[in-house]
Amino acid sequence: MIHVYHKIFTDFKKLTNKAAFIWLAFMTLVSLSICLLCMFKALPPQAMYSLIWLVPTGLALLIALHIYNRKADLIIKNRLIAMTVSHARQTFEEYCRDFPDTYISDSRIKMCYLSRNGIDVDGALRRLNSNIDAYNRLALSFTKECGKFEDELYDLLTPQTLLQYAAKAHALRVQSNKLGLTKLTDTIFFHEIEAYSRCYDTVKSNWGKLSLDLDEAYGHLSKYIKSLGLEDNNDTFNKGMTLQKWNAQLQEAFKALEAYDTDKAKHIFNELISRQPDTDISKTLQEIVSNIDEITTGAY
Repeated sequence: MIHVYHKIFTDFKKLTNKAAFIWLAFMTLVSLSICLLCMFKALPPQAMYSLIWLVPTGLALLIALHIYNRKADLIIKNRLIAMTVSHARQTFEEYCRDFPDTYISDSRIKMCYLSRNGIDVDGALRRLNSNIDAYNRLALSFTKECGKFEDELYDLLTPQTLLQYAAKAHALRVQSNKLGLTKLTDTIFFHEIEAYSRCYDTVKSNWGKLSLDLDEAYGHLSKYIKSLGLEDNNDTFNKGMTLQKWNAQLQEAFKALEAYDTDKAKHIFNELISRQPDTDISKTLQEIVSNIDEITTGAY
């Protein structure tokens, strides 16, 4: 939508510029015609004085056109910023609707990212008696061992070692099920059954899907682990910052944008990004900052 509005404004500017230059070209042609007529004595020499007014008129037109283009660019930027704010408000209202009002370091907030990406967090927590710390430990262990699991499975993917392959797939399925990775669990279960049935060709032909599902699960869980700060122990940075305070800062950034104070808005957005309340939210904030840079630099 932003690019559509930009195209409309740009086309209107081009039309105005074209009209101004057509007028200049027409008056230049008239001036040349009068000069030629005076040279061939079809008009008296005094007729040349009638062209003096064209110089200030042309300069005035060019100055007015320059001022118009600057104001048009400002209007475009303001409109695009207003649209960015409106779209961002709607996006964050959807994101934050189900968030509990707690500290943004709380895993319950960050788990919303997993739920949005098809991971059955509620089912996993039920199986773990609502022990979030246990879930986080399992997720951290999975991300560390995922590559090792995939390599071991691939090494066992031979007609002679299908039973060992099935046993390894079963162990991975149990861990995947505990984490609520339903898509990956279903894929591994299929491999496990086919391997126990010694259907080597079927297992082999479906290896690509299992590898893709493993990579997808690893990607989601590794982003979740990173947002918790379990890798670098930076979770203390978010202590004392509740979602309500975070949202208040977000609204302050939106107000700064509405007042066209892009520097202040970018500063607040970058601070909010550093707190990483949710992977999708951080990504959206980064996109907003990129849009602001494009709008302010005229690169949209």
